[in-house]
Amino acid sequence: MSNNVKKTEYSAASMLIPVFAAVALIITAAVYIVFKLTQQTASRKWEDYDECGWS
Repeated sequence: MSNNVKKTEYSAASMLIPVFAAVALIITAAVYIVFKLTQQTASRKWEDYDECGWS
């Protein structure tokens, strides 16, 4: 009896694509969070002037 078990060989590119996709997703999420925080900080800077008509 012979074993007919297929060995699946993966190329380096097919192994690295999910890793790069995950890293890109993490970087995108971090950039989005930083953008939102800086946007919030910038709007808080002018909160005091909203009531006096200088906005």
